[in-house]
Amino acid sequence: AQAPRDTAIERIVNEQIWKPFKKAYDARDWQAFNDLHTDDVLRINRWTGIRKGDTYKEANKKSFQRSDEARHINFSMEQRFYNGNTGFETGYYRVVRPQEGQEDKVFYGYFHVLLRKVDGQWRIAQDWDVDQLNGKALSEADFKESEMLQLD
Repeated sequence: AQAPRDTAIERIVNEQIWKPFKKAYDARDWQAFNDLHTDDVLRINRWTGIRKGDTYKEANKKSFQRSDEARHINFSMEQRFYNGNTGFETGYYRVVRPQEGQEDKVFYGYFHVLLRKVDGQWRIAQDWDVDQLNGKALSEADFKESEMLQLD
């Protein structure tokens, strides 16, 4: 049997994490983006390895300030579980980078996040993502197979 979905918590997490994440990411607002993470956040990916806390947040600041290139992110959720002040979510993301006079660049990834409620607010405590699964690059087909969040 599968655990029942808690759509009430999902709505709160969407408001406290995913909507502000999309807004901050798209606007390159590193302060708002970093505020969505716990102080001891653990971030893992193949490009930068493991980053924790202030090291991760400082890297975000530098990355967001380095370029003013437009980009837009959205999410397609696969699994969402909550137990008290802890949440675990998996899903896909799509980043679109508009290219003037050319076809947009589109990137796909798969993520796992561990969420923790801190002072009444959901925060990302751990974030891991990849751009391929089982040696296969992720695509629009993978993204569409899950439940896309309507965040706009």
